[in-house]
Amino acid sequence: MPPKKRYTVEHILDAALAVTRASGIGAVTARSVAMELGASTGPVSTTFPSMELLHEALMDRIIALFVARASSSLTAPTTDPLIAAGVAWLRFAAEEPRLYEAVFLRHHPWQAKWGPVRRTMAERMAEHPRYANLDARTRFALVGRASIVMHGVGLEIWAGRLPAGDPSRLLEQLALPVVDAALARGWTADLHTTPSSS
Repeated sequence: MPPKKRYTVEHILDAALAVTRASGIGAVTARSVAMELGASTGPVSTTFPSMELLHEALMDRIIALFVARASSSLTAPTTDPLIAAGVAWLRFAAEEPRLYEAVFLRHHPWQAKWGPVRRTMAERMAEHPRYANLDARTRFALVGRASIVMHGVGLEIWAGRLPAGDPSRLLEQLALPVVDAALARGWTADLHTTPSSS
């Protein structure tokens, strides 16, 4: 009798990601992941005693994919980091529609996981002359304001109402004016944590 195959956390998450890409995160169940693995549900339920734990680990994996993509776009020091991150965001919406949907287009309890992502982006902004003189709180708030615009454009691309193409010019027209207005008028409160009158 051949030895029993061992499935690692990575194997299970790879299978859950494949199910998500094919059918959406709502299709991720112990049974569907096991089918993708070619196994019984035992390895899935032993590794992840609840579907909530599996979904959270899957969300971490999807966010890491998004962050890797956004980080790889920040290569040229002359590129505005908000535009570079926005282009990566919109390409993610076009190329990974089910993953974009899982993170951005459904309610889930892991919204706070985006705080560290925004903080990292705000830190990267400090290296660019346009944002170097701003404090960390202001840069963090600007990432949030720009992300609202990026999400709107991302939703249009995800829904097929805008062509994916090269979105950098569109972001320059839509996101940078929001940033400029926020700086000119002192609108530097974080909209995600303060009332909308800010």
